[in-house]
Amino acid sequence: MEVPSGPIDGSHPVWSTDRMRSAVHDDEAGTVIRLARQAAGWTLGELGARCGYSASTMSRLERGQNPLHLVEVRRRLADVLGIPPQHLGLSPTRVRHTTTGAMAFPGAVAPDKLPEPQTSGDGDSMRRRTLLTGMAVTAAVSVSTPVPAVASNGLEGLLFASALPTAPLKPPAAAPRLADAHRAYAASRYAELGRTLPGLLAQLHATHDAAAGGARDTAAGMLARAYVLASSLCAKDGEDALGWVLADRSLTMARHTGDGLLVASAAHTMAIAMRREGHHAGAVGLLRTTAERLDADGRDATDALIAAYGNLLCTAAYASAQAGRAGDAGTFLDEAASSAGRLRRPADGRVIPFSAATVNIYAIGVYTALGDTPAALDAARQVEAAQLPGPERYGRYCVDTARAWAAHGRPERAVQALLAAERHAPEEVHRPSVRDLVSRLRYAPTSTPEGLRGLAARLGVR
Repeated sequence: MEVPSGPIDGSHPVWSTDRMRSAVHDDEAGTVIRLARQAAGWTLGELGARCGYSASTMSRLERGQNPLHLVEVRRRLADVLGIPPQHLGLSPTRVRHTTTGAMAFPGAVAPDKLPEPQTSGDGDSMRRRTLLTGMAVTAAVSVSTPVPAVASNGLEGLLFASALPTAPLKPPAAAPRLADAHRAYAASRYAELGRTLPGLLAQLHATHDAAAGGARDTAAGMLARAYVLASSLCAKDGEDALGWVLADRSLTMARHTGDGLLVASAAHTMAIAMRREGHHAGAVGLLRTTAERLDADGRDATDALIAAYGNLLCTAAYASAQAGRAGDAGTFLDEAASSAGRLRRPADGRVIPFSAATVNIYAIGVYTALGDTPAALDAARQVEAAQLPGPERYGRYCVDTARAWAAHGRPERAVQALLAAERHAPEEVHRPSVRDLVSRLRYAPTSTPEGLRGLAARLGVR
């Protein structure tokens, strides 16, 4: 039989072989990829060149090693090799956008409204149904100004980005690049953002250094927003000390611009880093002072101003709750809810969008931290899941709901919520804090809920 030299299609006999059927049945994604590559007549290096990976990385992928757990990696390989998405545990459909730009989740509902997990004999069909499903959005990439390559060294590359040698970005190219980075974060594509953000920071630093006057202030503002993203990305990965340093850089750049909203966004990120390092009182003080300076109570306050104010209050409520100050937490939450009621429409709060749903999501965490799980679960029921703006917010909502259910003594509902997060925001459940939650559920002295073993295996929790 002649060996093809390109992607194979659905009629290729490889799909009907016993080895392929077995690999799909047993969720051996690496084997599926290897068999498809061999059927296409490509070497590891040839396939890697088409996907943007080295031959050694392709070899690791075919052995089932990281980063094969990432949806974006599976999706890319499926596209290049012509593998049916479901053979790699992917949804056959991609994310759809509404006319307003908000994310529309096919079947995204509140975890409490999902059907109870079903027993399926040996659990194989359940494992396949709850495998990573594709919700990644591919951002538009400009090829006119390439991002410099950055060696993968963890998130430390964000810290040293300013030292990377690169050319300045031309003004028309800078804003779209930053917008792409924001979209990647909102879509919960953290691995992608970790690869591209150091290069973008380097280019923005070069742009800032080469500019003067108003153009320099504009570049400083973009740097501030990029460092907010960098700090937020560190928070997702549990790199709290690094996130604090990057938040400080954001605040420094924001203050240079004199833009009050930008300063508020940077201060908000700084307070989150402080809270995560255990400095609750300092975080609340910074949030309270920054909120007061916004003067968001005026009749002419814009939606953007109200959103910034509301996000500051939500984080102040959570920091207060973690410090055991229930009265302060409730006061901040009430004021945040009042602010959400003044919005003419849901507003962009820079990295974190703000709306009534934002307040309810924070309330889940606040009441869980205070030990009032009935109130936390009631807040979860108030969230209209299908109206959330993207995978990051949906994933955060599901994970917070899972924590509430776990604290409430209902591990099966906690697992249900985590599986919902995995379906729509798979990288959200790979966060260290979520893996810790899965580990606690896995080894709790209770019966193991349906789906937990498979989830733990996919997250590498042993």
